Amino acid sequence: MSTPVIKKTLNLHKYSVRVNDFVLNWKIVVPVTFSVAGLVLGALSGKGEGKLFLKVTDLFLSTLSSGASTPLSSFISSLLPPTVFAVVLFFLGLSAYGGFAVNFIPLCYSYLIGMISYFMYDHYTLKGLAYCVMLVFPYAVLSLTGLVLCSCESISMSEFMLRCISKNGKLSDYSFKKFYKSYLKYYIYIIASAVIKTMLEYLFVGLFVF
Repeated sequence: MSTPVIKKTLNLHKYSVRVNDFVLNWKIVVPVTFSVAGLVLGALSGKGEGKLFLKVTDLFLSTLSSGASTPLSSFISSLLPPTVFAVVLFFLGLSAYGGFAVNFIPLCYSYLIGMISYFMYDHYTLKGLAYCVMLVFPYAVLSLTGLVLCSCESISMSEFMLRCISKNGKLSDYSFKKFYKSYLKYYIYIIASAVIKTMLEYLFVGLFVF
């Protein structure tokens, strides 16, 4: 007597959930991947000491040697660079085709971090590495996290505007109100990074004389 074969129905809902999870995840996976690539490329570019590398490191050294007269000036100088990148991300999100260029913003920011990190280690060895670990990396990781999260929101807003213009596909419940509220929430990461860097400089900058 043959055993009856039980045919299981294909659960399309399960696959649709997986597809939706992937669509949601790629918005953060891609910026993170670009950020890691920027760190690697920035460090590798330092070995060649090109014009951009020399200009960035000269500016960094001049800022480092001049120091900050007050905690407020240190906070502003720490807040300004990631804020510039965040503003660019914001306006890219308001463009229907800006989502294609969004991922290059965290790449450029991490590229600069990679160059500075390589320069400090290459020129000052363990002292430069200690400076990066204690002062640069906490600030860089937190501010880069804020930029990556802002990138996700800019991609979502750009997609929403593209669908509105093309009138193809079902519109989501995403809106400009949700965009700027989420953007401001993620910008807190950047503010926190500047606060932390200011505090760390106040506590430890006296240990490093270059």
